[in-house]
Amino acid sequence: MKLLYITEDRFPPFRADVVELFAVCMPALGHKISWLMQRGPKDGGKSFTEMWHGCKVYIIPRLGVKGLLGRIVNALFALLGEWVVVPLAMRGKYDAIQVRDKFFTCIPAWIAARITGAQFFFWMSYPFAESRIYLATNRLTTKRFSFFVKGWLSYFLLYFFILRVADHIFVQSDQMLEDVKSHGIPESKMTAVPMGIRSDQILTEAAAREPDRQNPKLLYLGTLVRIRCLGFLVRMLKIVHLHYPGARLFFVGDGENVEDRMVLEEEVRRQGLEDHVIFTGFLPMEEAWRYVEEADICFSPFYPVPMLLSTSPTKLIEYMAKAKNVVANEHPEQCRVLEESGVGRCVPWSETAFADEVCRLLDHPEEAKNMAAKGPAYVRMKRTYDVIARQLHEQYVAILEKT
Repeated sequence: MKLLYITEDRFPPFRADVVELFAVCMPALGHKISWLMQRGPKDGGKSFTEMWHGCKVYIIPRLGVKGLLGRIVNALFALLGEWVVVPLAMRGKYDAIQVRDKFFTCIPAWIAARITGAQFFFWMSYPFAESRIYLATNRLTTKRFSFFVKGWLSYFLLYFFILRVADHIFVQSDQMLEDVKSHGIPESKMTAVPMGIRSDQILTEAAAREPDRQNPKLLYLGTLVRIRCLGFLVRMLKIVHLHYPGARLFFVGDGENVEDRMVLEEEVRRQGLEDHVIFTGFLPMEEAWRYVEEADICFSPFYPVPMLLSTSPTKLIEYMAKAKNVVANEHPEQCRVLEESGVGRCVPWSETAFADEVCRLLDHPEEAKNMAAKGPAYVRMKRTYDVIARQLHEQYVAILEKT
């Protein structure tokens, strides 16, 4: 298949499912992929095309100017640059044009597909429209008006145009598929593609160990955005300290803005846990995984709102690949993965439930080790990008054979 892929990511992208799946694994299976994306703020290149992982990338320029002027100019560059898809499609003779999470870009992409006879695919990695509306209505962003307007515009464009004209839709989970289906989109034109991990990043079962009961390291890996309500982990630590006063909590990651982290830091001060909670900030992935490997128990909490219930939990798979004990709350995909693998169990979303599960694992270290040891084999069998890519390859072939 010859694919033109248009993504929200800035060049060079870093998300594992973008890089590993489409720049590494899919080309290895014989697919020829070209990209269209805007240059990232930290990339100093000037050319309009780049070679990246052996793939050709068409670059929408970015002005290296900060402030309001820079934002306006770069937004205009992005808006006008995305119409480049039409001449690119006419010249490239692609089998399919695929757009990931860019709502307004779908208009020129769909036009280009119809002109050239290519299939038009939409990749929905997260319910961004619903998320923006939720953040605005619940006062969880300082850009309430912008989020509210953009959220509703995206919502109507997504559900009343994009998903109806798309030849196929790729979603992140079975739950997201059901959510989209509830809007009248046929299940037959959707495929769920979960998150995974590179096979070389999986440790062996021998990496599992009994948790340290004297000074247990508890860890959360991921974004600190306020929609995730992570302050409850700080309050959970307060309860754990009643039984294990040496426990420390590591937040490995950062928010999208300074306010996200400040909210958590204020909760730490309120609970009097300044000496027991560590914020690492954003780290390169390899360094972040070193923190995971040193942890005793890892957390995969998803605040129970609809847009988070439809996600595919990357961190859960990463923890399991590193043979870690996991405490996770009730969530469709998390519960299925933990039940199938035997690594752990889902608990309700509450400080008490999480604290009880942490203490249960620390109270029974040998049982905890045996559970953690089951993670690598499960991930190796079902959640490496090699496995996911083969399944996706078969789906692309099946779709294109029908045309």
